[in-house]
Amino acid sequence: MISDRTVVKGQIGGCLRAQTYRGSRGATHSRRLTHSILRSNKFGAAGAGEGGSGEEEEEKRRLKEAAAQRWRSTGAEEALETVAVVDAHAHNLVAIDSEFPFLRCFSEAEGDALAFAPHSLSFKRSLRDVAELYNCGASLSEVEAHRRSSGLQAIGSKCFASSNICALLIDDGIEFDKMQDWEWHSRLVPAVGRILRIEHLAETILNEEKKQGSHITLDSFINTFVENTSSTVADKVVGFKSIAAYRSGLNIDTQVSKEAAEEGLVEEFNGNFPVRIKNKMLIDYIFTCSLDVAVCFDLPMQIHTGFGDKDLDLRLSNPLFLRNVLEDKRFASCRIVLLHASYPFSKEASYLASVYHQVYLDFGLAVPKLSYEGMVSSVRGLLDLAPLNKVMFSTDGYAFPETYYLGIKQARKVLYSVFSSACQDGDLTIPEAVDAIKAIFKENAWKFYNLREKIAPIDSSSVSSSIVLNEYRTSSDDIIFVRLIWVDTSGQHRCRVVPAKRFYEVVKDKGVGLTFASMGMSSHSDGPANETNLTGVGEIRLIPDLKTKCKLPWTEKEEMVLSDMQINPGEAWEYCPREALRRVSKILKDEFNLVMNAGFETEFFLLRGILREGKEEWIPVDKTPYCSTSGFDAVSPLLQEVNAALHSLNIPVEQLHAEAGNGQFEIALGHAICTRTADDLIYVREVIRSVSSKHGFLATFMPKYSLFDVGSGCHVHLSLWENGKNVFMGSDVSATRHGMSNIGEKFMAGILHHLPSILALTAPLPNSYERIQPNTWSGAYQCWGKENREAPIRTSCPPGIPGGLVSNFEIKSFDGCANPHLGLAAIMSSGIDGLRRNLCLPEPVEINPADLVPTPPRLPSVLAESVKALEGNEAEVSFYAKNEKASELLIHRY
Repeated sequence: MISDRTVVKGQIGGCLRAQTYRGSRGATHSRRLTHSILRSNKFGAAGAGEGGSGEEEEEKRRLKEAAAQRWRSTGAEEALETVAVVDAHAHNLVAIDSEFPFLRCFSEAEGDALAFAPHSLSFKRSLRDVAELYNCGASLSEVEAHRRSSGLQAIGSKCFASSNICALLIDDGIEFDKMQDWEWHSRLVPAVGRILRIEHLAETILNEEKKQGSHITLDSFINTFVENTSSTVADKVVGFKSIAAYRSGLNIDTQVSKEAAEEGLVEEFNGNFPVRIKNKMLIDYIFTCSLDVAVCFDLPMQIHTGFGDKDLDLRLSNPLFLRNVLEDKRFASCRIVLLHASYPFSKEASYLASVYHQVYLDFGLAVPKLSYEGMVSSVRGLLDLAPLNKVMFSTDGYAFPETYYLGIKQARKVLYSVFSSACQDGDLTIPEAVDAIKAIFKENAWKFYNLREKIAPIDSSSVSSSIVLNEYRTSSDDIIFVRLIWVDTSGQHRCRVVPAKRFYEVVKDKGVGLTFASMGMSSHSDGPANETNLTGVGEIRLIPDLKTKCKLPWTEKEEMVLSDMQINPGEAWEYCPREALRRVSKILKDEFNLVMNAGFETEFFLLRGILREGKEEWIPVDKTPYCSTSGFDAVSPLLQEVNAALHSLNIPVEQLHAEAGNGQFEIALGHAICTRTADDLIYVREVIRSVSSKHGFLATFMPKYSLFDVGSGCHVHLSLWENGKNVFMGSDVSATRHGMSNIGEKFMAGILHHLPSILALTAPLPNSYERIQPNTWSGAYQCWGKENREAPIRTSCPPGIPGGLVSNFEIKSFDGCANPHLGLAAIMSSGIDGLRRNLCLPEPVEINPADLVPTPPRLPSVLAESVKALEGNEAEVSFYAKNEKASELLIHRY
């Protein structure tokens, strides 16, 4: 682990390539690896210069080569190279331009001593490894130049994909300059969880109280501490962590008195600012309270044991000091993991894991911090007594993606040495060794931290090495093209298509170039809109977000991936829609500790082409009424394929039905955090269009396909969540206004207040306003209502919600031509304004607002009015006013 004072790491190295090799290339690579290890003489044999005869040494080498050959022939070595890794303990990455020096990637030194780091053997080895990965010169300046030109996203993707990390658990209780938040790392790996450092949380609470000049008691502090630890559990927290070893040692007094802890609290609170807790009694009290919470929520506790930087008294970090904790029956059910192989107390840790059912081991930091012999002996020491299903791995990576890569590279080499020797000695068979390797790298941690329930986007059986390698890391043999998809400002889906070989060799890290004009094109032509500043001058990079990559469900041999837009490597372009939503979401989280969930109901028309008087026309597939069974029957095979395709993409479908329009249908999707559902909606539209085309139909999300029929919307249901709890909903009918919480009312009031200008982004075409008319259930007036479908905003009370309470609200003035990320960003920004200004809702409208006298204010009836409400640009409107037939062509664009 990294202490909270000295944010450094050790000299990291390795020689095992963490890339997928197939066929003869894989066999060649395995032989190279085996030969390099044999040449380095790391299997425990004495060299010829150490007293052994030449014949004895030759015999030993022959036996080792035979053992290595058995590993290759059984596929054991390939399994070691390709198994996916759960990195169970690591720290946040930093921006490329962080003040935290890159040289710290290779050395624990700081200050003047850091200048000597490049002269160490481990530095030279590790630098060569990184240069080989990046295919650049093996000098520090060339590696740093490559990092700057590539950007954090690209080098992070390279290091993490090459390491084959399938899940990452981050202890974010340490601060670096320009540190990425823990959720940011989901851009690099399929699943990310959080480890809560208890001392950091305690210090955060005390520092906040000191800033406010508050009086504090032990009871008030502990109440706040327990409340905070409990509330974070829902925020993808998969475990707690303690660095008591760094402060007062592991001789924890589980019977510490409140009086002693209170004295310690007063001492710390009245001391220096910021608070850094060192009082043993207070630390022990916090530790035992944390164990109580861990037991309550069935969460494990990580404990720093063994070596660290000079801030630690090594004598007090021996895990044998934990006997008081391990013998306390109150905490017997709390699973405890001893970090860092407890080095140099590895054998003691192994003993504890063998006699205490709740003790598990993790050998991060020892690998790759120690010398090669030290790493091997430390891991062997852990395995002397400890059950194999109690041993786990972590990189203890931090700040730089390269620390993760080098740690896993070295760990594969160490386990190869340890387990091949164990097989040679007769302790294990080769199949048993392969099972142990898979367990240590992935399966043990997956079960120990309950990742299937906590963080996994897919279940543990799906996160196999083959899935991660084929879907996330490398190109499958049968993939020909990869589509890089983006949605422009006008809501049109666009893509660049790259041959798979080119994508996996270059584009997945560096992206493709794209003109500024790509985000300035109008809905009617592929050129920059009038008065836009986004012209053909200037270029961005379209960077694939690899965690969104998937195979096309409706055809073979192709993949698709959503893309971010960067103006410089690692620097988001200000016009990137996905980044806009992430940026606003961060404000909501940072200022109010809230996240916004969204669930879409997307409506569309299915049309079939006919020739009439030699001209192609598109007409609805049927003329059946709302929720017609025969209407559904007519296209059931198509909708079955759509449903199966969405299921394969992990997009939940809740309902499907025929809508009121001729040939109109609706699919209601599940709700989730809005950044995810905005991404999902893009894929939903792609699936519906493509599957429909495959069946000979044209699917259009155009808001008003026919002036003589109903319109199509993309209604969105929204709710606010804090620490896994829906906080939009009121807690008690009698104590809440309108059935929603106070915070929910403020948020919704902000949206209602800004709704006229929001429409410029949620109803972005002139055709959108043909749909938003009175008496059409589309919400034409600026008002809200309870279950009132004529209001543009209505609160909803689904089955299972107590009477009088509402769980979410629906915005009806959102249609299928909107860019979902920009639309949700506008909505969320308005809600944040409501929270900041403490806005209140007017009374709800309980009838059709068109029947009120006077009627509520009319929402914009044409795009010009909503654009004017936003900024006064009417160029798009002008085109459609002059070209009456232009709207008819929109079915081919939306």
